[in-house]
This record gives sequence, C-alpha cells and structure tokens, in this order.
Amino acid sequence: MSQSPGRYQTSMAGMVGAMIVLIGCVLAFVAFRETSREVPQVEPEAIAWQDAVTALANEGYAIIAPNGLPDGWIATNIRSRPGDPPVLELSMLTDEEKFVGYRQDDERLEDMLETYVDKKARPGEPVEVTGGDFAGEWETWSDEGGDHALVRDLGDQRLMVYGSAPTEDLVELASRLTVAESSRPAAQVSGSPTPAPQD
Repeated sequence: MSQSPGRYQTSMAGMVGAMIVLIGCVLAFVAFRETSREVPQVEPEAIAWQDAVTALANEGYAIIAPNGLPDGWIATNIRSRPGDPPVLELSMLTDEEKFVGYRQDDERLEDMLETYVDKKARPGEPVEVTGGDFAGEWETWSDEGGDHALVRDLGDQRLMVYGSAPTEDLVELASRLTVAESSRPAAQVSGSPTPAPQD
C-alpha cells in the first residue's frame, strides 16, 4: 500500500501556520505590555543651594547669587569654582517646570552664548531690571529654538540668566541677584584682619 504525499504536505502547512499564529500572539502580548506599562514619574529634587553660596561667601569670595527664588521654583544643581572672580552656576526649574540657568563667570560673552544659548544667538532689545544689586539695563539674546538669555557685563566678569522659560521669568531672577553676605563675623572671613588681643 502506497502512502499519500498529500497528507504529509498538509501536515507541514498546518505546522507552519500554527507557528506563525503563535509568533503573532507573542508579539501582540509584548506590544500590549509595552504600551500598558506605567512609566514612573521621576520628580526633580530641590537642593540646598543657599548653603553652598554662604560657604563660598564665608571664604571671602565675591559671590553674586539670588537672594531667594520665586514661589514654586526649585534649584536642582549648583556648581562653583573659587577664584577672583569666582564662577557660580545654578540650575533651576520654574513653577511651570521651565528651565532657568544662572552663571557668574569671566568667560568671553561669545563663548558663554555659544555654550548656554546658541552659536547663532541673536541680540534683542535691552530689558530693564528693577530690583537687586544689579538693577538697570541688561542685554538680551535669543535663538531660533526659543531659548533666551539676559546678560550684564561687569567688566572683569559677566552675569547671565538664560533658559527656555519666558523672558519675564529671567527678568524676575535677575532682579533678585545680590552680592552674597558671609554668615561669619568680618574678622573670621578669609583675608580679613584679625583684631589684636585686648590687655
């Protein structure tokens, strides 16, 4: 009795079809898991930036920093480099979660703009800052992506407030910039004379 080749071919076709269906089910399950999986929200953490500013001021460095942040803002990072003049960089998020950065530096303006705004940043109309120790006209710069910067030239150094936040927010921060005060008595600050002992 001869075997029928048709049965063998039908069996192979069924196996291939079942394999395709199985693979499709696996892919559908994986896709479902990926689309339905909850992505954990990572909330930015606020840092104690004022402690770092005070510590630098205690060492006698002329640190220029905000005297406080607007309501709802948080500082997320601070970096500094002691020197004459010192370098201070502060990163913040506004209450609308827009980024604002601040930098006190002696870099050339062109280099600061290229690093923190854009190589092709364009100058705009100056704005008036009405508060803090550095009230007056500040330069404005912007790029095509919507980033802005305010700049105040102090001769041997520059102050820059920049970011993706609206210009009004940058002006608000600039109006809070002051020369940080030491929390130590003047005689204890580095470089200050020590009073002679009393008889």
